[in-house]
Amino acid sequence: MIRKQLIALLLFILTSISFAQNISGNTNVSNNTVDKNVKYDNTNTNNIISHRHSIGVNFGPTVFYMLIAPSVVNIMFPSKDINNLKLQGNFGLDFTYTYRPADKIDVNIDAGFYAMKTYYDNDSITYNGDVYGIGASVGVRFYYNKKDRASGFFLMPKFGGTLFITHNKEYLKESSTYTNRNTYIYDFYISGEIGFRIDLSRSFGINSGLRPFFDISILDIGYSYNHLLRFVPLPRFAIGVLF
Repeated sequence: MIRKQLIALLLFILTSISFAQNISGNTNVSNNTVDKNVKYDNTNTNNIISHRHSIGVNFGPTVFYMLIAPSVVNIMFPSKDINNLKLQGNFGLDFTYTYRPADKIDVNIDAGFYAMKTYYDNDSITYNGDVYGIGASVGVRFYYNKKDRASGFFLMPKFGGTLFITHNKEYLKESSTYTNRNTYIYDFYISGEIGFRIDLSRSFGINSGLRPFFDISILDIGYSYNHLLRFVPLPRFAIGVLF
């Protein structure tokens, strides 16, 4: 009787050990499977569920409205007074946002503010004015690269508009009187932009949180309602974050 009880106890212990080992083995397999699932492939950094938004500051308008546009105007129409140029740039800045609905497509929204100073003088009139611009545009970026990610070379058709507000004062030399003039000019355009987006920390992987980027565009060319031809060199020089 005692022998049978000992045999039964021994079988119970062996069965319990075997069952515990099976549970432990299954747990290890499960853990290993979970670990493999959470180890994201760092090369697949633009998975559609990650980093679909970006926001940044575009210094392209700063360069254009403060340097490029004044230089072109003053070369073509030189002023007699070197201390008062025909066009002087005071400020230019743009904010940019993108949303990615597909692997290699971004919807792009830009909005900015610009300020310049104008001067003109001849035998009858002296003209001083301030020009303020408020601009916005919407476009779609199409990326061209070997992998399914929203970075690298892109082409962006877009449409937008700019409201120019001028506050100026004219001095009539013949009558020695001043006249204040305020005008509002709205211009809309359709154009195409050519540029590059560089993801500065792509190797961090899709679970890396905020990721900095750098945008640069070479050219923005199209049709303008008021000026017929729209031609903007270096329209985009932006830095920001993907999230």
